[in-house]
Amino acid sequence: MAKLVEEYNNIRNTVLHQLKSYWMDTDEQRIDHALPNTLKAVEKNFYQLPNKRFYNENSVLFSPYMSVQWMIFLYRLSHEIYCEGGGTAKEADQVYYLNKIMHSNDWFYAIELPQHFLCEHPIGSVLGRANYGDYFFVYQGTTVGGNRNNGILSYPTIGENVILFANSTILGNAHIGSNVVVSAGTYIINQDVPDNCIVFGKSPDLIIKKKSKIEIKKYTQHIWNWGMEEK
Repeated sequence: MAKLVEEYNNIRNTVLHQLKSYWMDTDEQRIDHALPNTLKAVEKNFYQLPNKRFYNENSVLFSPYMSVQWMIFLYRLSHEIYCEGGGTAKEADQVYYLNKIMHSNDWFYAIELPQHFLCEHPIGSVLGRANYGDYFFVYQGTTVGGNRNNGILSYPTIGENVILFANSTILGNAHIGSNVVVSAGTYIINQDVPDNCIVFGKSPDLIIKKKSKIEIKKYTQHIWNWGMEEK
């Protein structure tokens, strides 16, 4: 984590300055306590990614000036504070709210996003309660959340290596398999999608194009660099 250690003070001072621009009662000790584990999570997230803005010359790169990196960092910081504080620390709310103000996204700190999570142009993305599998990727306007049906509130389950393209939605008692591409504008509610496929359309009339695991892995190779990860 050499690069992140070098940037530690800059990251700390930047996030505290941003928080105190809105809230004068931010407890710096809460931030200081949560920051080391947050940066470890960021390092694991970006390690060996094929994008050289995240990982280059055997080092994880991180910049407060790259918005995708900063919004992932803010989510992970709010989540770490939430977990450490038993759900009562106001700083979790403050960091979560700061992320919404800066990036127009809604990634709730109580959800458990996976170790490998990335996004591109994720303005307007809403990631609510769900069971998220590893290697999860979202674009702008995507929504994941609950749905109440016959008085029962249900949330989605999402497998590994799932990518949500722009303005796609997954709600309620939906089970999305692993190695799934959810096409732009797709609307899935209370419906299952199998492994290894591309899905289009709107529930209950989804169009599912079966693919092999290798085909979907190749499709997402530029994001996750599977060859390196599997060694």
